[in-house]
Amino acid sequence: MKEEFILQQKTDIGLIRDKNEDSLVTISHPKDSSIKLLAIADGMGGKDLGDVASNYVITELSNWFKRKKVDLLNDTLTISLELKDLIIKYNNYLINHYGENKLGTTLTLALINFTDTIVLNIGDSRCYIYKDDNLTQITEDDSQVWLYYKTGEVDKEDLRFFSTSNFISACIGINDELCVSNVVTIDNSSYDILLLLTDGVTDLLTDKKIKEIISNTKSQVILDRLIQEAVYVDQKQVVPSRLKRLFKEPFYVPLHGKDNASGVIFIKR
Repeated sequence: MKEEFILQQKTDIGLIRDKNEDSLVTISHPKDSSIKLLAIADGMGGKDLGDVASNYVITELSNWFKRKKVDLLNDTLTISLELKDLIIKYNNYLINHYGENKLGTTLTLALINFTDTIVLNIGDSRCYIYKDDNLTQITEDDSQVWLYYKTGEVDKEDLRFFSTSNFISACIGINDELCVSNVVTIDNSSYDILLLLTDGVTDLLTDKKIKEIISNTKSQVILDRLIQEAVYVDQKQVVPSRLKRLFKEPFYVPLHGKDNASGVIFIKR
């Protein structure tokens, strides 16, 4: 019996940016549709040509995936190592062709083979899984403020209020030192929904809100609803008073539509 699934991608330029620097891909392997690649690259808005960097990485990654033999893609350990090597290769290409500190992009990807899902992350886009009404973030943000959460100083949902929340500590294309990717592997049975989102979504929507939308929305329009909420709906957030007591620095409330907002989703049916 053929497996049924939903595989979607969606991006919105937002309400402030004059161009969209996010690049996305959701594809099944041409030789076996059960093997899938989902990826999202967020070109760095503080650098010129962020869209060039993100498009290059997604295009190269897609071509690599489509050319790769199915039996090799099912070798989880080997492919995990190869993906990390590919990131270094893409980083070297961008630096050699454009120079250091000229352009950059984040990347979060999920490669689904017969038994496992390989998740690679570099930057602050996120991978979530959802099952039995539980939403879990699989990746860690490569950002300056993530350490506050890791050490227990700040709740994760309060990181969005720091003025430095979008200062990333790892990416592709800027220099060798920042090109550090992380890979985790999860069993395919551990989720019913796999979701990748850029910070244009997660800065505006809390995990609680994302879970609420998933739980109360028809499968076919979950991604549409997430992007719509992030870009066009005022979430009415306020800076918690505890942050002002703990830290002597400026805080701000993220404005809806402040950035390109993108996501990709895989839903089992």
